[in-house]
Amino acid sequence: MRTRLATRPGLRMVHIGLVVASLGIGVAGFAAPADAQGRARVKVDFDFVAGGKDMPAGSYDLEVQEGGRLSIRSADGKVTGIMQVVTRLGRHDTDTETELVFDKVKGESYLSELWLPNSDGYLLLTTPADHEHRVVGGSRSRK
Repeated sequence: MRTRLATRPGLRMVHIGLVVASLGIGVAGFAAPADAQGRARVKVDFDFVAGGKDMPAGSYDLEVQEGGRLSIRSADGKVTGIMQVVTRLGRHDTDTETELVFDKVKGESYLSELWLPNSDGYLLLTTPADHEHRVVGGSRSRK
């Protein structure tokens, strides 16, 4: 026995279109938060080095991209640095704020870790020499 919907091709196509549109909206809803998790806006109050480049104090947009690369953009939107992610770091706390860790060597601060809210961290630089840490952001900022 045929249903009434099956006998009208036009209505069936409308029904299929609505189902596809609903699925598309649902998938887009899940994709947006995942994309937002790989981005952060930070303010650094001191000069530092990232990806071999000298960076002046200021605001920066950080974005972890596919392929394990960190893009650093200045406030005007220009890419000012690219860093390769060395490895992921397991989260050790429940911090809900972005945190940057800098390795201080001979008076210079090198961006070495990025921690995004509610996510594992990113190791960006290994420093085998003795060094101190300077933390910006997060719940326990310290020099």
